[in-house]
Amino acid sequence: MKKKKSLSSKGKTDKSVFFGRILLKKLLRNIDASVMVTDSRGRVVFVNEKYTDFFRIPKKDIMQKYWIKKIIPESGRRAVKKIFNDIKNKKVLTRFDAPVSTGRRPEKCLCWIGVPLKEKRSYFYMFMGREVRCRSKSAVKVHASTPKALDRSYREVIETLFTASKISEPGTAEHALRVMSFAIALARELKISKRRIETLKIACLLHDLGKLVVDENILFKKGKLNKKEFDQIKKHPHWGSEVISLVYFLRDIIPIMANHHENYDGSGYPTGVKGEDIPLEARILSVADVYEALTADRPYRKGFSPEEAITIMEGEKGQKLDPKLTDVFLDMVKKGKFKGVKY
Repeated sequence: MKKKKSLSSKGKTDKSVFFGRILLKKLLRNIDASVMVTDSRGRVVFVNEKYTDFFRIPKKDIMQKYWIKKIIPESGRRAVKKIFNDIKNKKVLTRFDAPVSTGRRPEKCLCWIGVPLKEKRSYFYMFMGREVRCRSKSAVKVHASTPKALDRSYREVIETLFTASKISEPGTAEHALRVMSFAIALARELKISKRRIETLKIACLLHDLGKLVVDENILFKKGKLNKKEFDQIKKHPHWGSEVISLVYFLRDIIPIMANHHENYDGSGYPTGVKGEDIPLEARILSVADVYEALTADRPYRKGFSPEEAITIMEGEKGQKLDPKLTDVFLDMVKKGKFKGVKY
């Protein structure tokens, strides 16, 4: 009999996929909501501490159990089962309210966001639940699936993941916010479409997620990294891409995340792609990333002034950085367009 996969087992998976799982778990543990992940049959493979505290249930009593039967009152099970099947079949975010069994009185009700996940041939489903007022003890309500409503759920999931990353590593998250400010300003100057700018925003917020599994002694080392340490740092774009690849609706940002450390002359990582073969958004992110890294304080040095950063980046044109994008960006710096960005 074949052993079934789960997010909780290593198996013989690729190392990068394994790190993607570790990262996802790290993020989910820090989410300020009741979170569970189930397999395609509805068996629970992960819960965070908020979940066990809310339901007053030991982790061992929920793992590998059918979640609907375990936490949904009998009167609401048929409706919730239909919602779960719709999430599986349609592979889209679904937001719904449902009463839950917590051993408390009066009855509690959660607003869930169900998120389909995919890991190669295996399917999983993440549920994030926050308490809301119950309309009745048995009422189950599916929220509207209009583009506006779906967009609200998308943004909530993205913001939740980003907030969880901020708890895991505040410095990395603050860096991401500043990089986003620079990158979006440059993208608007280049007159990129609103849709592509929205994708770039998300990529900027989550571009360094992979660093959350890098050894902190390496990440915050005050001296120069040795080859072995730098080799671990170089893996973070791939590790971050692995966790994002699990989430269907975020997959558009993977080419940006995976390529933001590629250099224009082909000397970057992880694959050495060069020139305009690097996605435009990744080249924009790279320019913004370099400027933020130069002008912000680091454990091993104080940040450079904008004037000093300009000089350094001028020397990187055509090597690390796209020369045309760098010229546009540095012209914006000279005109003082980033004076409001905090360091």
